[in-house]
Amino acid sequence: MVLFNILKAGAKTLMGEGSFVDNLNDKLEFKIEKLPVSESPDFDVFGIHGKGNPQVKNSSPVVFIFKIFDKETSLPVLSTFDDTSETDSRVFEHVVKLGDLNGRHFPEWARLSALIPDSLIGPNKGTRQLELKCYIWHESFKPSFKNGWLPEGSDFQGGIDVIDHEFTLFLPNSGYMEIDDERLKIQIASIKLAISIALADGSLDKKEGNEIKKWIKEIVESSSESQKEAIKANLNDSLELAFESGKTNSIDIKAICNEIKDIGSKADKYDLLELCLDVMAADGEADKNELKQISEISFLIGIDYEEVTRLKDKRLINLDPTLMSSSGLEELLDIDPNWSKEKINEHILKQFSKYNARLTTVPEGPQRENAQNMLDKIAEAREKYS
Repeated sequence: MVLFNILKAGAKTLMGEGSFVDNLNDKLEFKIEKLPVSESPDFDVFGIHGKGNPQVKNSSPVVFIFKIFDKETSLPVLSTFDDTSETDSRVFEHVVKLGDLNGRHFPEWARLSALIPDSLIGPNKGTRQLELKCYIWHESFKPSFKNGWLPEGSDFQGGIDVIDHEFTLFLPNSGYMEIDDERLKIQIASIKLAISIALADGSLDKKEGNEIKKWIKEIVESSSESQKEAIKANLNDSLELAFESGKTNSIDIKAICNEIKDIGSKADKYDLLELCLDVMAADGEADKNELKQISEISFLIGIDYEEVTRLKDKRLINLDPTLMSSSGLEELLDIDPNWSKEKINEHILKQFSKYNARLTTVPEGPQRENAQNMLDKIAEAREKYS
């Protein structure tokens, strides 16, 4: 199960009937437990479970903000997934919206969040003593953290409590305080591939370039002080060289992907695809050549098809509806023309169920228009492949 579905499942458990009752004084506590393989066949996943009373005294929406720190170094743990990262850095952060908790509590253990070790990067690799911090905050005053911490001089306005929980976890990725040539190699490849995506429609849009620069900045800011300058120089040089190569169509996607397919972590490769997808979406248009290249890259580096589709859908729903309507049919719907007609029609039916359900749940505006555009594309595909 992909991270998005794991987190969503946890939130569903929370908000179901019977998740809360009144009048209990037990202090809120946490535990970290590995989830069954049936819930997470693609990754080892550890659920963050809570039980007890968060001691909320006011009737207004509340959020839990989860952060993770390495106990030995007091440094933050990073995440390679956007869904569990701070807005402007790679530091792990998962914000869980819980609504009005005034006078309510968790009578039984309830899953609030999840950790995927493959997606986490600590200061050092190996079995580490970690500290989970849960910041309980009124949603309307939710603070912005900077590299794991509240900025100096911040007040506690809207803050309710901070609860700590220590636990041990094996982190399989090389730490950001350690030299990791494989990760740097994948990051350089990521820039080359992102430039290729940006130029797939014939030009480099300023927004696409800014998306790549933003990604580089996050990588640099999340590196140790001793490595920042070297990593910054490497990545900026790679950006300049990739742009020059891209202008002459000399970026060999297959060769780049083959170089990194068998090195680095799965998390690094998801990070690569996240960058490519963000570049694709930066100009508000899903160009069919960009989508085709992303599909090719995901296949060549061995990333799960369903996960790539989920990551892509997350971007497509927010694009300019008038631009998305002109995108390629097969590229948008993830149809491989080499499939059998039976397999294509089974896939089309799944796509219809997904977007028909989405049409009734997303708010009016671009998201709903995009859902309708996808249903129109699905109808077109049904006619083409019937």
